[in-house]
Amino acid sequence: MRSEKNSRPSWGILEQDAVALLRARYWNNRKTLKKLLIDNAYFPIRISLKPPKGNAALNDISHFQAFVASWKSFCEKAENESKQVNVRWDNVTFRSLSEQMVPAYLTIPDISSLARILGDAEERQLRDWQSRIAYIFDVLPVELATGTVHPVSTTAERELFSALIANLETLSDFSESDMILLVKLIPQLHKSMGRGCYLRALPVIFVDTKFIEKNLKFIESITAAIIDPTANDMGLLNWLDCKNKPKDWLLVRPLCKKTTDSLGGLPLLRLSSETLLNFELPAKNILVIENEQSCLSLENIPDTIAVSGGGKNTSWMRASWLANKRVGYWGDIDSEGLGILSDVRSKLSTVIPLMMDSATVDAYRERMVNEPESVTREPVALNDHELMLFSMLRNGDFGSTRLEQERLPMDYVYEKVRLWAG
Repeated sequence: MRSEKNSRPSWGILEQDAVALLRARYWNNRKTLKKLLIDNAYFPIRISLKPPKGNAALNDISHFQAFVASWKSFCEKAENESKQVNVRWDNVTFRSLSEQMVPAYLTIPDISSLARILGDAEERQLRDWQSRIAYIFDVLPVELATGTVHPVSTTAERELFSALIANLETLSDFSESDMILLVKLIPQLHKSMGRGCYLRALPVIFVDTKFIEKNLKFIESITAAIIDPTANDMGLLNWLDCKNKPKDWLLVRPLCKKTTDSLGGLPLLRLSSETLLNFELPAKNILVIENEQSCLSLENIPDTIAVSGGGKNTSWMRASWLANKRVGYWGDIDSEGLGILSDVRSKLSTVIPLMMDSATVDAYRERMVNEPESVTREPVALNDHELMLFSMLRNGDFGSTRLEQERLPMDYVYEKVRLWAG
């Protein structure tokens, strides 16, 4: 059975349907709403109420009566509540119904009127935005003649207003203490003040640097608006001259007493890719291992330091100091593992792959599983044997498509690694 709403004709939009349309099209659509908040030129909004044509009204007289009554009631409420909206009524003559005044268009002049017609929740939301924006304009060193939400006059004011609206979601979530931190922070910022330090060491007072880290893009937008437009182009961290916090920590593990002693007796440490680009590890042999657990299983490998946990991150292997080392790479035997090997070789042509060959697959084929997703693009830096293995794995020639490095027995692993290490 069709609902009442679905059984209505396509003409004659009732008040509640117009409100729902406005909410969906203009308020709940954040991209459109931000345009309306920033630029009053998008007003007035005018929507057709789809008055009936021809014999349509006569064919559904009850809907016609409900249509007219709905907008008469709306106009009476709007007049009583001083809502600045306008319904245009047209004088239309219908056959068998004589002359009738019919609602034709609804016109909404500004953002405040839109909020009022939508309801109490939207009005409260708009007032909250107005209050927050007025506070920022009142406290920050940007002149503003009035404290309401509307396009402002000077270039700096317009840029700041646009930045706040663009970050409306962040602004809405700010607590009172967050608002105070924001207006205390912005006047302290100036270009290159970080002097090459990490963000957490930025010399600011009153404001904690975790607040900056959490709201980096928002602060960047405001900084660009009222201090220096290049903050947007450079990114706030670069503009401040702060280093990015390392995200790609690698596990570094010496595999013999000699290399442990050379690292101050540390059995394990974490270094970032950026650090490893410039810090030469004190060992003749550097063993790069895809999986950290496989790295932790090794010991007593002469003059060797293992680096693991990078996965697809092989950027540090451009390091010039690696050219003077014997470098091995050990990863899973699957399309992704061979793809990573290709990336490694493209950065270091002398790398030696370990246990990533068809002989290893043949020996332990029964331990294979299926790779969740297969790399389809052929890696560019594999040799002929590796390319053949890549194709056979991708085609399922071994029955399954992945031999994980953890599935290899340790006696086999030690034999291969010690042979490589000399």
